[in-house]
Amino acid sequence: MRQFFYPSAIAVFGVGEHPGNLARNIIFNCRNFGFMGRIYAVGKHPGTIDGHDIITTPESLPSGIELAVILVPADQVAGIMDLCGQKGIGHAVVSTGGYRELDAQGNRVEKDLLESARRHNIRFIGPNCIGVICANSGLCTSFNPMTPINFKKGRISLIAQSGGIATQAAHYFSEEHVGFSKIISAGNKMNIDEKDLMEYLLIDKDTDQIHLYLESIDDGRALLRLARRAKKPIVLFKSNVSRAAGVAMSHTAVLSNDDRIVDAAMKQAGIIRVKDIHGMTVCAKALRTRSTMGVRTFRKRTAGVF
Repeated sequence: MRQFFYPSAIAVFGVGEHPGNLARNIIFNCRNFGFMGRIYAVGKHPGTIDGHDIITTPESLPSGIELAVILVPADQVAGIMDLCGQKGIGHAVVSTGGYRELDAQGNRVEKDLLESARRHNIRFIGPNCIGVICANSGLCTSFNPMTPINFKKGRISLIAQSGGIATQAAHYFSEEHVGFSKIISAGNKMNIDEKDLMEYLLIDKDTDQIHLYLESIDDGRALLRLARRAKKPIVLFKSNVSRAAGVAMSHTAVLSNDDRIVDAAMKQAGIIRVKDIHGMTVCAKALRTRSTMGVRTFRKRTAGVF
């Protein structure tokens, strides 16, 4: 999982010189956040972006690239994934949308993507996401223009299905002088979900707290098992809390889970539940200044506060 946050080299697919091209923003963001790894811009037409020549023959990419960031039309993603496998790239962020959030049944491009990833044993975040912002490495795979001043460096890591919520939370936290170590926009969670990311963050030396914004919980039992043995505080903001099954639809078009069950399970596992981003921010500040009472004692004393 480390390659998602500290890659020595990345390839960005879908880059173009046109001002409206979104993939080019990934390169600018990495520069602005201070990413020191090698960057390869890949696109259909020759040109230059921020001093990087656009590579139009991706087969010529060198070896040693650890992460691909893919922002091309959905029907082209599986082909790019095949190319990544051939070049030995084992990790990817798939920013492209157009999967189960548009068509949950019989989605051909989704099946092709999954088959390609399995064929080459590639782990990927997304699709339909902005990927990763890592304060310590300077990696910023968001295709939206980002300003580093709005992302204060700290020791909290956030996993969010929605890229919009992820960046909004970062702004809230930074305004309150609470900084981030890592921000992960997980999107559709087609290959990597919150459980996979939590497993890494629980042993990450740069993370003291883990915050989650989830629209659905795909493997609740695994999440609870992780939480019960965690030595770090875990804070959850769960959206789609309607108790009428099948009413709410999310960023990823996943039906909401029954909130009564979610709430009871989170309490049993010691996860701190909050109702909104403001609650996350307040909780983050309180946890940052907690005494040596211990994580579980803190959870019990703050139950229902946020």
